[in-house]
Amino acid sequence: MACVVVAEDNLDHQRVIAEVVRRLGHEVVVTGDGRAALKAIAEHRPALVVADVDMPHLDGLELCHAIRTTPEIAGTPVVLITAYLLPGDPRLTATGALAVIGKPFGVPELTESLRAYLGTAPPPAEPEPIGPLSTDNPAFFDALLDCLDAGVAACDTSGRVLLANRKMQEFIGPGVSDIPIADATRRFVLLHADGTPLRTHELALSRALAGENVEGAELLAHDEAGRPRWFAVNSRPVRDEAGEVTGAVAAIHDVTTQHRNRQYQHCENEVLKVIADHPHASDATDRILAAIGVALNWPYLRLWLVDEMTDLLRPAGVYAEPHSRPLPVPVSMARGDGLAGSCWQRADLIWVPDLHGADSPVLPSISTGSEFRAAGAVPVRSGDRIVGVLTFFAYDRQEPDPALGVLLTGLAGLIGALLEQRRSEVLALHLAAATDEYIALVGHELRTPLTSIGAYVDLIAESNDDVTLGEVRELLDVVQRNNSRLRDLVEKLLDLAALESGHARLIVEPVDLTELVREAVDGAKAEAAERGVVVHAEIPGDVAVPGDRRRLRQVADALLSNAIKFSRADSTVTVTLSDEHRESALLTVADSGTGVAPAEQPRLFRRLYRAGNARHTGIPGAGLGLALCRVVVERHHGSITLASHESTGTTVTVRLPRETVTP
Repeated sequence: MACVVVAEDNLDHQRVIAEVVRRLGHEVVVTGDGRAALKAIAEHRPALVVADVDMPHLDGLELCHAIRTTPEIAGTPVVLITAYLLPGDPRLTATGALAVIGKPFGVPELTESLRAYLGTAPPPAEPEPIGPLSTDNPAFFDALLDCLDAGVAACDTSGRVLLANRKMQEFIGPGVSDIPIADATRRFVLLHADGTPLRTHELALSRALAGENVEGAELLAHDEAGRPRWFAVNSRPVRDEAGEVTGAVAAIHDVTTQHRNRQYQHCENEVLKVIADHPHASDATDRILAAIGVALNWPYLRLWLVDEMTDLLRPAGVYAEPHSRPLPVPVSMARGDGLAGSCWQRADLIWVPDLHGADSPVLPSISTGSEFRAAGAVPVRSGDRIVGVLTFFAYDRQEPDPALGVLLTGLAGLIGALLEQRRSEVLALHLAAATDEYIALVGHELRTPLTSIGAYVDLIAESNDDVTLGEVRELLDVVQRNNSRLRDLVEKLLDLAALESGHARLIVEPVDLTELVREAVDGAKAEAAERGVVVHAEIPGDVAVPGDRRRLRQVADALLSNAIKFSRADSTVTVTLSDEHRESALLTVADSGTGVAPAEQPRLFRRLYRAGNARHTGIPGAGLGLALCRVVVERHHGSITLASHESTGTTVTVRLPRETVTP
């Protein structure tokens, strides 16, 4: 009988998976998040891990990575279950999982999938080392070290390096085995992940010699071509029988790809935040360039736009690292001239690994005497038309990177659309809600209740004929609850789609906003009292706007409901209505609840998006309330913004014009 660890935060799905494992005759350890699952795996050493992709603390992808990079459990097989990513997604393939089961799934399907991976691969017996493969043979030991993908080094108490395998020499530099660790920071350029220098006592081997167990220390170094590489370092002291430290060992793992992926995601988030916060700002493009430059550690970016009258590129935006020497900028560039003109002509991304190379398209007036080593350019498109070019320069060698190319192409597309449309909320919806993410979110929200319905119907169908209705009542309750959730979700999606497409027309008439907000506050007090929340209203006597009363009431109800749901017990939700210079009505709803992480705030007005503080804490909802509010306010020619801090709560502000609205 094998042990299986199940990691799933949805309690309905958790119970189904656990029941299937037990029916297969195996023990099961159930966890509700990735961090707890990793701890259970280390403790129980299971024969199989069944993990959901979308979980708190560590999601399924991060859990797989943590397993593979922990030597003691690296061989643990994993089966992933997902409603968020589609099977075949490259991110799932990269995890090394045995299989990916999509939601919704049925009990028979899940049973057959798990049966195929349980008890079929008994651990191989360790062969006795004989002859030339004996571990006493130095050649065996050297071959073992040199075939590792990790760099390995060991030193004695004086810091003298006793061994360093081939990967360590490749990662840090030739001659690393001949340099005492006291001289390592002088001989090699070793940095923290943020680029600040590492001091000798901060090295993992130095810390291990001092008796510390080092886990996942970050290290930045450069290879022989000058390209930056990021590493995770584990180090341990070596002790004798009396417990005295006699040396130290370290293993270094190349995590450049993971670091780059995080960096690219951070870059995208920062750009989307700029677009959401400053869509109409005159310097919006400069802010975007600065967000890209800071996130990717690029000291200089330049935006060129096509002048349709002269058919030339002209400079339109710039980011330069503080205190850097400015580059000479031509007044204009024709097709094929310099880096920007070449990109315009080719209509494709250009990489320049060596700025001073013979085939470099960079103008000599820019490359001569420049401290930059690499450059590149990406066309800025609006539909099928190129409207500009984005150029970038870097101090480090920048080889072609497909993932970075995809990111830059996407960011250039955002800039192109921003230049063409200049409408804040429409732009945020059009640019930020990428199609693949929206499809994934829709799939997740539909597959989750469908999985519960299908799986529990399977369990009911497999019950014995003499089972009474009362014995399966709990299972039927799950089916009914998820059916209601699914029906409500579809109705809200259809209503939202009708609003966005214009098929749902507004009935515009004078609306007493004062009366409407008072009614919404009175209607919310019962829910607030049930949660121990006080609603405090500051509402003047006369604020009216032209609009659709029913839709505006939906906005007020949704904002109040959100504020109450996310408030702590014994806290206050404050509703304020005011008149801004007789030009617009200002409605604010503020809570002192859990708040939303800055990286998630730009996405809160998207359809079906739910922040982490809602998805994994059992707070009900479908991620459509704020999206509906955004569309209704837009249709009234108003604006809606959100400001949140994880320690002080969230404030949503709605502005509605006082003049007549054209529906």
